[in-house]
Amino acid sequence: MIDFVSGTLFTKEPLRVVINNHGIGIELIVPLSTSKNLPEKGKETTLLTYLHWRQEDSPQLFGFFTEDERDIFKLLVGVNKVGPKMAVNIMSSVEPEAFATMILSEDVAKLTSLKGVGSKLASRLVVELKEKIAKLGIGAANPDEPEETTSIIPFETDVREALESLGYSSKEISLGIKKSAPLVPQDAAIEDVISLLLQNLK
Repeated sequence: MIDFVSGTLFTKEPLRVVINNHGIGIELIVPLSTSKNLPEKGKETTLLTYLHWRQEDSPQLFGFFTEDERDIFKLLVGVNKVGPKMAVNIMSSVEPEAFATMILSEDVAKLTSLKGVGSKLASRLVVELKEKIAKLGIGAANPDEPEETTSIIPFETDVREALESLGYSSKEISLGIKKSAPLVPQDAAIEDVISLLLQNLK
């Protein structure tokens, strides 16, 4: 699998770019959320990628500026009757964080305002994606309530480093800390803190 592409931005269109990588022009389809963050033509850039290739279709390479964008795209194309073109349209209408919040808060009304999303599809997106998006740690289930900016636990820096060494991502660790913080005594040993977080990371 092609995980990312780096090179000079040769062509820049709203939903399409070409990156010159050592004399080879690589075409990528991108959502507007990615396109608006790209540099000017002739500048160096790197895009995360997703290769969509089915027997009945020609292969297409999709590009994303952030990991959140790629994660959301992967989830969307896994939904019944949502192809890559519709996924790009949806992502061109809303930022990943805002889309995730719509799903987590089950805001069907806002979802139906997105390009190509009717009431039936909006309901299906909520049903199929809510749990998966919650695991990504993107968005907020209650957008009108202020989110906690930090979750204080004993030995937080050391605990993060230990969990990262075990292969957990920063998002997974932050979500685990948020879940575990109310349960962690301030006088807990670092081993007990890590053990509790591991239970919440399963």
